[in-house]
Amino acid sequence: MELKQIDLNKLMLAMQTLQDYINSVNLSPKRFYLDKVFSKKNGFTYYVRYQDNGIVVPSHWTTGTNDKIKAESFAIQNRDRLLLAYYNRNKIKKPYGNMYSILKKYYTENSEYLKIDFNRGKSINEETRRSYHNYIIKQFIPYIKKQGIKSFEDIDPAFLARYQNYLLADKETKNGIIKGVKPQTIKIYLLTVSNIYNHLLIEGHVKLNPFKTMVKLKIKDELIRGCYEITKLRGVFNKIWKNNFYYLLCLMIYTTGMRNSEIERMRVNDLIKIDDINFINIIESKTKNGIRIVPLHDFVYKKIIRHIKVNNKTNNDLIFKNEGTVKIMSEIYANANLELAYFTKYTPERLLKENITFYSGRHFWKTLMYSENLGEIEEYFMGHKVSTDVSKRYNHRDKQGKKKLLEKANKVFQILDKCVFTAR
Repeated sequence: MELKQIDLNKLMLAMQTLQDYINSVNLSPKRFYLDKVFSKKNGFTYYVRYQDNGIVVPSHWTTGTNDKIKAESFAIQNRDRLLLAYYNRNKIKKPYGNMYSILKKYYTENSEYLKIDFNRGKSINEETRRSYHNYIIKQFIPYIKKQGIKSFEDIDPAFLARYQNYLLADKETKNGIIKGVKPQTIKIYLLTVSNIYNHLLIEGHVKLNPFKTMVKLKIKDELIRGCYEITKLRGVFNKIWKNNFYYLLCLMIYTTGMRNSEIERMRVNDLIKIDDINFINIIESKTKNGIRIVPLHDFVYKKIIRHIKVNNKTNNDLIFKNEGTVKIMSEIYANANLELAYFTKYTPERLLKENITFYSGRHFWKTLMYSENLGEIEEYFMGHKVSTDVSKRYNHRDKQGKKKLLEKANKVFQILDKCVFTAR
């Protein structure tokens, strides 16, 4: 009976509200009307609806009282303030909601958040965006939901340490044991969320980024990095690959010995020519010794030029990634390494066992040059620390050094022709 009585009360209030609204439509001099909303504690509370320019504003505001005189006084005194806030809120539509809404939408296509980041000079390529979004949706959100996380403030360095341990640990499933995530990959995972915190920090929606003060995992290779046998790469770059970008990345590292980061920073105007020989002018590197020039085989040069033309790259444009992109994702390098393995007949299991990764291309180049007795200049072309004497003798700005440099560059090309390419 009590439940039915409450329903009846609600019905009577609704009928009274309807009548109040009908009475107010004809442009009430007060320009507002009071709406009775059922309240368990007080029976009902007056909410105010305003008329503005002959139209009833969709929103309504609580007066906090069931006393009609006080409610009317509240409505009159707060009219300008409430309407101004209402119009400003609808005028400035920022894409911020609760934590889970932001996490789900941050890396979506045409994300409002990423547009703001882009205007501040930070952008990511499409493949990276999809990868980040996939991680957030399929891994990060399910985990924090299970942990009862309700707001960004609930995530602190201690929580992140527990999350690191969770990712590192092997997982037992009905299909067997799933190995834990490697520290290098965990670093990328956490960077994905840290970027969101950086954005919210700038926009004033959080006060701290816990990823900046968390204890970072130590990254190390437990296995000595392996590389292919010298004979295994003969002719692989003369074949047609399924993915041309993977082809170019592998071609670059296996024929120049450059670091991943150096390849990513290559710009069109870093391609230089000394006499009739092409070089890559590396003006920024991991170390000061990495600032150098690297001989570029004609075969490789032509492939790069074609890539530049197809992608409409000009002058100071980056060759292998878009401007503002943080870096090429590790997944891309891993996939490039797998496509190369297909041509060498190496299985993924063998790659893992011998620890052959994309970066092994740099080790291959060094091993190849040593095996063909190139000598100390190999170290100079790779950007390692070298003696003052070596640097002086092969500095291309010195006439005698230039002669030696070109001789050694031609020697590099001969070795690549013999061991990697078919004859030029």
